[in-house]
Amino acid sequence: MAVFLPGVCGSPDSRCPQVTLLLLVRASGINAYLPLLSFAISTRFLHLDKVNPQFAFITQDWFIIALVILTLIDFVADKFPVIDHTWDAIHTVIRPVAGALVAAASYSQFRLPGIKISAASSQIPRAMLTDMSSSHILGTIVAAANAVSTLGPGLLIILILGGLLALMSHTVKATTRLASTLTTAGLLNVGLSLAEDILVLIIVLLSLLVPIVILILLGLFLIVFGPGLLRVWSRPLRKS
Repeated sequence: MAVFLPGVCGSPDSRCPQVTLLLLVRASGINAYLPLLSFAISTRFLHLDKVNPQFAFITQDWFIIALVILTLIDFVADKFPVIDHTWDAIHTVIRPVAGALVAAASYSQFRLPGIKISAASSQIPRAMLTDMSSSHILGTIVAAANAVSTLGPGLLIILILGGLLALMSHTVKATTRLASTLTTAGLLNVGLSLAEDILVLIIVLLSLLVPIVILILLGLFLIVFGPGLLRVWSRPLRKS
């Protein structure tokens, strides 16, 4: 059954890519690699989504393999005390960048108030892509640099918003982990990490398949548990 939100999704037959984008970006603030990996796989192999041609390099073999490796490293590194905080500190930059990349890659065309961005209007010239085909990685680097240099104002806004939304999720994750360390000496950190992995996996799966369901569930969760979580997070910070 198709999902339709008047004023949000384009038509009753759409999968509501706006909601999918929002959820994948927010999940990128918790795990920088799994949402991007899932989007790349869903685009290349499952054909559930379309990638912005400017960022088509995310569907290439070497990029997907790199994401698989980084996802496994993230899963392991986040389970060890001290290492998890170092990992969070390093990813203060990486997770927002991943969120921005997911946001930019999720659409072949953006519509913002007063701004229309068509990927076709700023694609890399076909002849350039042909010339670079002999070196896939070098060609990808040049293509990505060209994409960044030809960003329109709307796509730039999407990149910034994606980065900011991912940064918000990252801040909540890092703060929660710090509060757990201060209150339980890190004993609950492994459990928190596993819970975050499960949460990200559920968000990714539902955002790609039934995005409205997970959006409603997240809204209800924030309404019911949000005030209590804020009080829990603020207590160790005030004591420190």
